Amino acid sequence: MTSRMSADNPRLRLGIFGIVIITLFAALFSRLWYLQVMATKQLKIAAQELQTRTLYQEAPRGRIYDRNGVVLVDNRISVVVTIDPKNLPGGRIDPADPKVEQKRADPKRVAILDKLATELTRYTQQNITRDFIESRLVDVRYSPYTPVPVAAAVPKPGLLYLSEHHAEFGDAIAVTQATVRSYPLGRTASHLLGYVGTATQEELDAKANAGTTKKYTPGDEIGKTGAERTYEDELRGTPGRLKLEVDAAGNTVRQLEYDPPIPGNDVYLSIDANVQAITENALHDELVNAHNRRNKDGSYNQSPAGAAVILDPNNGQVIAMASFPDYDPSAFVNGISSSVWDPLNNDPYTPLNNRALQGQYAPGSTFKLVTALAGLRTGVITPDTTINDGGRYVVPGCKGAVEQCSFVNSGGASHGRVNLPRALTVSSDVYFYQLGGQFWTQRSTFGDPIQDAAKDLGFDTESGIPLPGEQTGFVLTPGQKQDLHNKYPNAYPYGDWYTGDNVQLAIGQNAVAVTPLQLADAYSTLANGGTLYSPNIAIKITKGGTDEVVRSIEPRALHKVDLPATFRDPIMQGLFGAVNSQEGTAYGAFRNFPNWQVAGKTGTAQITGKQDTALFVGIAPFDAPRYVGVAVLEESGFGATAAAPVIRRVFQALADPSTAPTVGPGGVLSAAVPGAVDNSNGSPD
Repeated sequence: MTSRMSADNPRLRLGIFGIVIITLFAALFSRLWYLQVMATKQLKIAAQELQTRTLYQEAPRGRIYDRNGVVLVDNRISVVVTIDPKNLPGGRIDPADPKVEQKRADPKRVAILDKLATELTRYTQQNITRDFIESRLVDVRYSPYTPVPVAAAVPKPGLLYLSEHHAEFGDAIAVTQATVRSYPLGRTASHLLGYVGTATQEELDAKANAGTTKKYTPGDEIGKTGAERTYEDELRGTPGRLKLEVDAAGNTVRQLEYDPPIPGNDVYLSIDANVQAITENALHDELVNAHNRRNKDGSYNQSPAGAAVILDPNNGQVIAMASFPDYDPSAFVNGISSSVWDPLNNDPYTPLNNRALQGQYAPGSTFKLVTALAGLRTGVITPDTTINDGGRYVVPGCKGAVEQCSFVNSGGASHGRVNLPRALTVSSDVYFYQLGGQFWTQRSTFGDPIQDAAKDLGFDTESGIPLPGEQTGFVLTPGQKQDLHNKYPNAYPYGDWYTGDNVQLAIGQNAVAVTPLQLADAYSTLANGGTLYSPNIAIKITKGGTDEVVRSIEPRALHKVDLPATFRDPIMQGLFGAVNSQEGTAYGAFRNFPNWQVAGKTGTAQITGKQDTALFVGIAPFDAPRYVGVAVLEESGFGATAAAPVIRRVFQALADPSTAPTVGPGGVLSAAVPGAVDNSNGSPD
């Protein structure tokens, strides 16, 4: 038994070994057959890809012009020094890495970055340090996939030095030429123009999912805000494609294919560069004036911010749009540093926000347009309906405290017998208080006519302007107020709607907030006879570098508002009186205005815990309106004193071009508009 097992063991082992060998050869031949037969096509493609490299060359973005062909955004060639962190000693460093300081202290890394910082400081005259460079390398605003720019606009001597001393810095450092955005007029129209920056992964995914024909790759720039974002598809060029044959070491053997980059299309905006610059300067100057003006109680206004809009009421085109504080769009060229970004982003007055369409303000007496239209449409008043304005309105049947039951005119003024036009001219609050009270006590008959008229004029909804970030404002209804109370009881402690709510709503207080753009759009509807337009910021797209029109931007009418002459004329008459009658609230601001007759409405909105907001809306020329202008100045006092002079300066430049300055390089105006504004005879509002 034992001898038989001993004899069988070698035979058994050989048999098992043979099976293993056969199995291995079977697997080998199966794999070989798969590679030679089944996977031939795929492997051939892979082999070819090992021998070729495809590079994409960024195409110049299209230019942005004003309506008259003035260049607002251009391109320039910039010499940029970049660092590819993965090629540095220590590689790309994650700030969360516990060994971050150890890696940064690598002697070879320190030597390279110190040497680079020294040379960049010498040639750029900027204080560039190793710490600054390290902060750039981990700045979240730069793509982790591409080299990081650490210096731009390097002069030619610096370019030559870095090229000649390449061996001292290694492959991590590169000097390239890049096409970057330039802004010939400086900060002019910064909010409207916007800026570009490195595309985020979310933006890249969105473009890929949108099926755009223009390829985006990590590290590419994309419009972030303003017109740069709105017209990204038009402004972005088609990247060039270079296909190279390379050897096993990655060295270029020859060029196989080349498709040159195609520049993006040019965009012509509707704004007028001169009017834009004048509007911005007027807004800034009047904020400064308001800040330095002593009030009756001895205080000074805060006057931190404001906005202004100039529209063409006949087609909805934006002629100018200003917001203060503003920012310098050139700060974003080649990527904005954290030291610049953080102050902008953390500023309590949000300079990156476009207040013209994002600021939400109580409109004050400028809202009387809405209440007047509601009164005429319901038949509660006619243009000739009069009341005796004794300076105070007492809510009928009110049993609360005196301050809860009575409402007074601004400054306690008494205007005597007033009809609708005169009520607008002198800005009689009592006239509109009474309307608001009557609407509420007869709600079963009239519903909510103020809210209905506001909706027709474009309030409480987006205007549809093709710019990101627009706010809707609000004109609350009783139901909405109750819903807000139910949802946010701390912020809105009272859910019931009282007569006093309607009384204050009638003069643009308490339950209403609007954007300057909405206000301009509503008055444009009045000016043109009843067409509510969605504002446009551009007039045409042309093929890059040519006059060939690719697309025209047509006016976009949203709807018609029922505004017959029997409604429009008395309202316009009242607005004309506000500017031209000696008892008009804006008379002083527009005294001796040249060439045109102007209509307008002042507003002063009271904000709890803050100083008054100043507002003014102007329409010109009165007989055939071509411009509607709105100015809103935060915490700046009376509308007649602070806001009306802004529109006066803009309208005067339009009405009398001989007095108009011209914007030049850097956004500097050639001369100031002559003539001081005297508003001493204007009523406070």
